[in-house]
Amino acid sequence: MENNHFKKLSGMKRNNINSILKLGILSLTVAFVGSSCVKSVSGRTDFSNLAPTVLIPEGGMQNFGSNAILFPPTDPVDTTFFHLNYAATNVAPQDEVITIGIDDQALADYNAQGGAQYEKFPDSIYSFTVTTVTVPKGANYSALVPLVMFPDKIDLLKNYMLPISIKVAPAGATISSNFKTIYYHLIGNPIAGLYNWDFSRWNTQDGSGPLSGFSFTGQSTIIAPVNATQAETPSGYFTQPRYEITFTNTGGVLSNFQVSFNSADLDYMSANGVELSAGPNIITADPVNGIYEFQWVAYVPGGPAYRYLIDKIYK
Repeated sequence: MENNHFKKLSGMKRNNINSILKLGILSLTVAFVGSSCVKSVSGRTDFSNLAPTVLIPEGGMQNFGSNAILFPPTDPVDTTFFHLNYAATNVAPQDEVITIGIDDQALADYNAQGGAQYEKFPDSIYSFTVTTVTVPKGANYSALVPLVMFPDKIDLLKNYMLPISIKVAPAGATISSNFKTIYYHLIGNPIAGLYNWDFSRWNTQDGSGPLSGFSFTGQSTIIAPVNATQAETPSGYFTQPRYEITFTNTGGVLSNFQVSFNSADLDYMSANGVELSAGPNIITADPVNGIYEFQWVAYVPGGPAYRYLIDKIYK
C-alpha cells in the first residue's frame, strides 16, 4: 500500500550509518585466522590455540564501495568513523593497543592494479591524528576512531583516496590480511554536488489536473558519484528510488546522458506496493547550466491509481 509520507534527504551522511552497521561478528572474524590451527579433541573442535586477530571490520576491499565519502559538498566539516576489532575466542585479557596509520603503500598497490587512479587526500580536506587505538580489557571492539573531513575544500572532479591500515598488532595477535586496511575514497565526477530540487506529482497517469499537495520546491539534494561517468540521486516519491545517471565524458564535454532506476530500489518499492509503470525519461540534461529533469509514472495496484512524477534538479 502506498504511503504518502516520503522522507526528504538530510545530508546523505551514509558513512556514519555504515560504520554502525558494519561491525564484524566475532564468530566470523575468528575464521580468518585459518583452519590449519584448529584441532579435533575427543570428537569436538578445539579453538583454544587460535591466535587473536586484529582487524578493521568496516575495511577491506569487500567494503570498498561503502567507504566512498558522500558528505554534502558544502559542509565545512563532517566526521566518519570506524572501529578496531580484537577477534579471539575470548574478550581481550588486558587493554590491547593497536598501532594504525595512513598507508601510502596501500594506495600505490591499489593504483598498480589498473582501473580508476586515485591521488592521496590533500592535507586541506581532512584531519586524522590517531596513531594508536585501544581495545579495552574485557571487550572485543575499540571506541569510535574518527576521520574528520572538510567537504567544502574538496575538488569534486578528482579521485582521492586515504587508506588507513593496522601497522602493529598487540603481542600474541596477528593482523587480518583481508581487513587490515580501510579505503576511504572520493570519486571525481563532473556532475556531482549539491543541487536545488523541485518535485512535482500529479495523481493521474498523464500529468493532467492539479498538482498533488505532496509536491515541493526549493529543497536540496545531492547528485552522488558512483564512478567517473555515473552518478545517482533520489526521486521525491514514496521510497525515493535512486535515478542512476550515466554519460560520456569526451575531454570534458559531456554527452549521451541516460537514466534508469536502481534495481534494488525498484524491488523495495514493489515490495511496498508500488510499481514502475513508465520511465524514467530524461526531460532535460544540461551539464553546462547544471539542470537535470526526469519524469516517470508509478502505479499503485491497491488503488488502483497512477502517479505522474517529475524531479527537477538544478544549480
